Amino acid sequence: MNTKHLYRGLKAAALAGVLLGGAAQADTKLVIAGSEATGSLLDRLAVKFDELLRSKSSGQIDTNLIRGQSLGNAQQVMEQHQAGSVDVMYSRLDWFTSSVPDFQVLSWGFTFRDRDHLQRFLESDVFDEMRQQAIDTMGVRIVAAGVDQPRILYTRNPVTSIDDVQGMKMRVPGIKAYLKLWETVGAVPTQVAWAEAFQALKTGVVDGAEADASGAYSQKFHQAVPHVTLTNHLMSSAEISINEAKWQSLSAQEQGWVQSAAREALAWMSAEAQTDAQKILDKMVAEGATIAPIDNSPFADKAQAGVEELEAEGLWSKGLWQRIRAL
Repeated sequence: MNTKHLYRGLKAAALAGVLLGGAAQADTKLVIAGSEATGSLLDRLAVKFDELLRSKSSGQIDTNLIRGQSLGNAQQVMEQHQAGSVDVMYSRLDWFTSSVPDFQVLSWGFTFRDRDHLQRFLESDVFDEMRQQAIDTMGVRIVAAGVDQPRILYTRNPVTSIDDVQGMKMRVPGIKAYLKLWETVGAVPTQVAWAEAFQALKTGVVDGAEADASGAYSQKFHQAVPHVTLTNHLMSSAEISINEAKWQSLSAQEQGWVQSAAREALAWMSAEAQTDAQKILDKMVAEGATIAPIDNSPFADKAQAGVEELEAEGLWSKGLWQRIRAL
């Protein structure tokens, strides 16, 4: 635990109004925080959860929602979440990977066939096992999770099959699973900083890049290269979690309110993610891009060779990927 980060977070939290006073307040108080930009989808998720929880509890649970990066970046907020100064956190499931290796399977592309497949996973016994690992290892309980926007391809030339990515220079972040994935399916993964990705596409340093629709549009990928392929190779997910000690201190009724509000908020977020993505894709088409679907099952078949290697290295539990694919 980084005490400097915790102290900085607690100081910011106090300035933000975490230390509430007054005799009229509810007995149960929850500090809710994350690190998402104000107005982003996950920030709106937090606002929705806060509204739902206050409504369902009729004010019997008093919440303090801290928006933006008042408490630091996601890792710093997670540290405070584990320590208990942040009761509830809204984030992506990626932030569990440093403590629970099995969550790294979510960063391996072509694991999920589509949104419905990911949702089945989030409601499965497989995910329940991973949630229990988070409780045991981190002292954090994932109350609910939902499907966000998928990551798709942006390329100079059309991609109609896996053959079209063979030898393609693909911009990827410096994450082992990303590098190994595109190498396994036949591309040439090339590390380029996110801020430099547009110029790399424009000048031909790379032939393609991948990102969700919102992120790619903000970087104008579709203006650098015209072809957008709906590979949906990585299905992003968001979550709302609660410090386990805090959870155990709640009454059964309070736990029910928290769980109900989290589930409804995540369902709302998932629907918003689809709507937002489609609006952005429509804008890309209006600005000259070509959007095309693709069968990603051949990619998943080829990616399995990389899965076996990564499981042998212990990146996640042996057989986990296949259990998810079988859902």
